[in-house]
Amino acid sequence: ELGPFRLGPVDLDLAWQDRLAVLGPNGSGKTTLLRALLGEVEVAAGSRWVGPGARFGLLDQRRSRYGGATPLLDGFLRATGLDRSEARSLLAKFALGADHVDRPGSALSPGERTRALLAELMATGVNCLVLDEPTNHLDLEAIEQLESALDDFDGTLVLVSHDRALLDAVEINRTIDLGAPHG
Repeated sequence: ELGPFRLGPVDLDLAWQDRLAVLGPNGSGKTTLLRALLGEVEVAAGSRWVGPGARFGLLDQRRSRYGGATPLLDGFLRATGLDRSEARSLLAKFALGADHVDRPGSALSPGERTRALLAELMATGVNCLVLDEPTNHLDLEAIEQLESALDDFDGTLVLVSHDRALLDAVEINRTIDLGAPHG
């Protein structure tokens, strides 16, 4: 439950390397389900258990990280623990080159912030990616990079997306459809 919103009952058991698509119209509870999975909201009944080795990486719809006055490279170094050379190299793989890394996050486009977040997730050793509308603000080239990165990702994937092309391109082995909006 989140205010007057109630989602459920939901029984969800994710295993290593599951690739789950969470579908449903706006307002159906997709983001709330992700927040419950991550422990950001309490479940009203039942329980939530996460394996001791699970390391979540979240790309939320707000893309709030890298939005302030801190230069991209400085924020990325803090978040990842990489050295400057490794960080620059990884950011470049996500089309964030020398002309981007010294800019404050607030000067980056939403697509550039999304690419920086994706690079961070790849660098930090997460084994469960939780992506909420990851193609929002991305151009075609960045979407193709995302598809490739997700194909190469060896862990568990939880993907919320209305992008049918992405859902078709990424290997999905489980689907939850939350159907009509709740309220």
